Amino acid sequence: MTSVFVVMTTLLAVTAAGAQSFDDVKVREVYAAAQKERQVIVWGTQRREVEWIPSAFAKAFPGIDVQFLGDNDIAVKAIAEARAGRHQVDVYQNSLTGTLPVVQRDLLMPVNWPPFQIDARNIAFAGRMAYTSNIVYTVAYNKKLVGEPDAPKNWIDILDERYRGKATSSTFLLPRLIGGLGLVWGEDKAVQFAREIVAKANLLLTRAPRESLLQSGERVYAFGEVDSLIRAVAAEGLPVSQVVPEPVVVGQFGVTVMKNAPHPNAARLLAGFLASAEGKAARLKATSQADYGPTSDNTLAKKLHSGTLQVAWDRPDNMAQREALFGRAAAILTGQVR
Repeated sequence: MTSVFVVMTTLLAVTAAGAQSFDDVKVREVYAAAQKERQVIVWGTQRREVEWIPSAFAKAFPGIDVQFLGDNDIAVKAIAEARAGRHQVDVYQNSLTGTLPVVQRDLLMPVNWPPFQIDARNIAFAGRMAYTSNIVYTVAYNKKLVGEPDAPKNWIDILDERYRGKATSSTFLLPRLIGGLGLVWGEDKAVQFAREIVAKANLLLTRAPRESLLQSGERVYAFGEVDSLIRAVAAEGLPVSQVVPEPVVVGQFGVTVMKNAPHPNAARLLAGFLASAEGKAARLKATSQADYGPTSDNTLAKKLHSGTLQVAWDRPDNMAQREALFGRAAAILTGQVR
């Protein structure tokens, strides 16, 4: 079991020294061309994931206006826009699974990532995506009512009688957690786990935020939370903490450029910035979203790559398997099937 609050100590904001990532002559050439375009438009799945970008980008590359949209349906919007011949978005920021539909429809362009000092291990979809951040699924708890030793060390532990009737979970996140667990456990065990949650846990499943349930003590635990969200509400004063049970389930997010971007140079510049060390540091500071990739220096990332933990990594080659299992788990948890 690994505490995730330590990640904030090792991925620090990069200022003047970090500007080295942008010294490459090709970056300067893209910047010069982007200044002529004067604008760039980025879409992400939530407002909090994109609203920090204009000010952070302006510190590195002033003179370019950044417009943003935060919406859960950006994949549907991007596809519909392309079909209609409208091209209003430059940079598309999403998870691997949220990016796959636009990849499958050939709506993205390859980007020259190396001038931004981006390692090849952080690039996917044949150069069309660069990784920016990760999530890990956690158990959050009210730290006034229970302590870290009381929390489950393995995901299978949440079936213990001691947690019955004491926990809540998201109808959106929990099936995705189970989909990830299936990569390690296998499909049969993961599906049975979903069935046993329904039978044994007396879990309060909800589409609403779980923070108020934790704060009030109506539920002591929240299973399958996102680490960055819990870090953020804890920083705001909510009496919560979290642990990372094994197998550790990791989600991957990244940035792409639309093939028909209206501001192609500014789009490449913004995408490169977001995937750079400076962009990742700015994201962590603004949103608590960390990078757990192979080049990250933060403590949890090093543990995840040490070989000492069971880890289910989100990768392009296992997305279909994970998504299929997610669908089965969702149907079981919501009572559609047994």
